[in-house]
Amino acid sequence: MLAEGREMKKVLVVDDSDVWRSYLKNLLELNGYSVEVARDGLDGLNKFFSFLPDVVIVDHVMPKLNGIHFTRFIRSFSVFKRIGILMLTGADETVSPFWAKKSGVNAFVKKTAPQEDIERAILAFVAQPYAIEWTREIYKIHIEPYGELVDILDESLKKATLMDEILSYASYIFDEFTVFRKIYELFLELLEFEAVYFVVASLSRMRIYGFGKGELAAPEEVKRVLEMSSDLSIYSPVEEHFQGSRKMSENFVLEEIFSWYDELLGFVLFENPKFVEVTQKTLLYINDALGNLFMLVNDYYNLNKGLECDGITGTYTMTFFRTKLASSIDFAVRNDLPVTLVKTRIVNLREFVKRYGGTLANEFLKKLSEILQEFSQELVGRIKVDEFCNILIGAKSKRSQKTVDDIKNRISSLAEKDERFADVRIEFSLIEWNGESLGEMIEKIYSKGDMEL
Repeated sequence: MLAEGREMKKVLVVDDSDVWRSYLKNLLELNGYSVEVARDGLDGLNKFFSFLPDVVIVDHVMPKLNGIHFTRFIRSFSVFKRIGILMLTGADETVSPFWAKKSGVNAFVKKTAPQEDIERAILAFVAQPYAIEWTREIYKIHIEPYGELVDILDESLKKATLMDEILSYASYIFDEFTVFRKIYELFLELLEFEAVYFVVASLSRMRIYGFGKGELAAPEEVKRVLEMSSDLSIYSPVEEHFQGSRKMSENFVLEEIFSWYDELLGFVLFENPKFVEVTQKTLLYINDALGNLFMLVNDYYNLNKGLECDGITGTYTMTFFRTKLASSIDFAVRNDLPVTLVKTRIVNLREFVKRYGGTLANEFLKKLSEILQEFSQELVGRIKVDEFCNILIGAKSKRSQKTVDDIKNRISSLAEKDERFADVRIEFSLIEWNGESLGEMIEKIYSKGDMEL
């Protein structure tokens, strides 16, 4: 029976054993889950793309495609990163720690464990908040059934080749225009379209580049289309690195480019693509590679231009915040001091912008940043569009919690002056430095944090 308040989660079971498929299907359906089964890895892939499950339970050793290869292929689509994957292993099966980590499997369960332990582990895993993300990217995926293993290998080879090619353009990082011209030239070999526009959605300075076979659309027209996806007023002034005067075609494909920590990095906008589905599928393949390249390009741009601060709030860009964090950690090591970070997240910034407009949102962001900077000697970074981070040197957890309480009180006073600010929802979390390297601390910053307040 479905537990009260729980949505009907979809679970895909992939196992070449009839007994295990039947056993797991019955177990999960009795506990209120919608279940589909597949007889091997190849069948599992085909069922996955038609069923679109929230959770997958997959056997390790199977004919045609084993569980590791199955998982690697699924995880190669960034839209499936939040689904849960549990792998079943036999008595004598071992999985290399490297491939276990790189495959994207979330948990492993031995088939030889006692039945009660197996059932407890599986039900506990499925009950976790794993879920497929129903974004517009999901609807772009239309994959024909795979008939043979060679079809999957061909698909994987195409993706790997494209990603390698795009990442090779990082060698031109000193010339941002050339980076995007190279991507444009690659697209000309793969796709048919009239024009393409690349947008770097930087908090320091947004940049737009345009390339095409003929006259380009006017910059204002490009920005009009971008506004359909994101309010540009929450970014700094825009630089336009192309010229055009005509109207934008109503036939276009707009792809958002995200980082590995779900920050919007920019857009790719195709005008008049001849084959829309092929264009969408290609962009889906290379989104992660483009995200990495956009991050590198933007870091180099900020460093080269000396753009330390976000143009709207005056807090440090992530590029320079990393430098400040490295210096703070070095200072703490030399003086045997604790370091705690306070992460402030505006939960509903986009909704606030839609309701009240970007101008009022920017006014709130400025006031919030002024409050945050009062509490940590200006060591504040805007690490995402909707997130800030304070560095508190010499502050342990108890003192940091007091700082958060003071910040909350100051923010509450903003709502007393303008009741619209009362609609802003904010979350805080603490991140303690325990001897981690800079890279490890950045990973902690982009995770939930050590303690939510």
